[in-house]
Amino acid sequence: MISEQRIALRDVALAVGVHHTTVSRALKGDFRISEPVRIKIKEAAARLGYTPDPMLSALMVYRSRKQNKRFQGTLAWLTNYPTRDGWREFQNIDYFAGASRRASELGYSLDEIWMREFSPGRLTQILLSRNVRGILLPTQPRARARLALDWDKFPAVRYGTTIFWPPLRIADSDHFRGMSLLMRQLKKHGYVSPGLVCSRVTHESIDRNWVAAFLTFQSPREHRQIPPLMENALTFPTFKRWFLEHQPDVVIATDETIAAWIGQLGRDVPGDVGFALAARHDKSSLCAGLDECSELVGETGVEVLVDMINRGERGLPASPTSTLVPGTWVEGETIRRVHLAPKPTAPQKKSRRTVKPRTSVHG
Repeated sequence: MISEQRIALRDVALAVGVHHTTVSRALKGDFRISEPVRIKIKEAAARLGYTPDPMLSALMVYRSRKQNKRFQGTLAWLTNYPTRDGWREFQNIDYFAGASRRASELGYSLDEIWMREFSPGRLTQILLSRNVRGILLPTQPRARARLALDWDKFPAVRYGTTIFWPPLRIADSDHFRGMSLLMRQLKKHGYVSPGLVCSRVTHESIDRNWVAAFLTFQSPREHRQIPPLMENALTFPTFKRWFLEHQPDVVIATDETIAAWIGQLGRDVPGDVGFALAARHDKSSLCAGLDECSELVGETGVEVLVDMINRGERGLPASPTSTLVPGTWVEGETIRRVHLAPKPTAPQKKSRRTVKPRTSVHG
């Protein structure tokens, strides 16, 4: 049986009249290849029926990982806060640390650029002139942000869900499963009346996942259901009214200030009331809570972006996908310890074997 010969890069190169490395770069969306040549190559590849060899691609990825990485290009870290350094807070710092490390491992540099310094058209020109291969977008100061740029010219990945436009691929912490894990751990520690305190800004910025998981997890048979406290700006008087009305036995929040407020109400943490952070951004914190593994999220965003670059993807995806990183529970000094009852010791059975006295046999 004779099988058809597979169309290779060299066949496309021969049809167009260029080197096969030019074909490879053009199909990956490399901006060092002029747009007319890229279009001509892609049309020839489609006409000839060229498709990448998955086995060869896997081999090339393996070989590239075994070798020292050469410089591949520049990635842009585009920020859109009111000030140039306004983005440097909470998870964004960890995202950037993880992204920088992984980008370097893969042969890319990561350049920080403040979007508000340029018009959308000028910024597009700057990114192209710097040969930026892809874009990373950290979380925004407010939910449902819209960012203007010529997105058709770049592959891009956004961190979190604060960006409404453009609809890009997402790398994020799994906030829903993270809150579910936190609730299970608090139940394990014996808490039955958890209360959630969260600002509306945070609530919207994580697509309402914490509250959804908090309410879903509660069982009327196992928990005394307490409505979450959500305000635009959380204040001590508001917290005091909510706390005294509902009397939670453990408070879940995003700010350690809430633990201090519990103390101001004359309650000891963790003696009277437990306290857990829904997101522990400070590794030195003594509070119990959830580590959202933000640096790993940062690394994941780079891996998604580099995969897009290698496949030649640019522009807005037809179906944006989300890559979610699960968090981990961290024990701390703000919740009571779990006292496990010792396992009952099975009573020892008396032996029914009878011991016969020795007898001497004389022959």
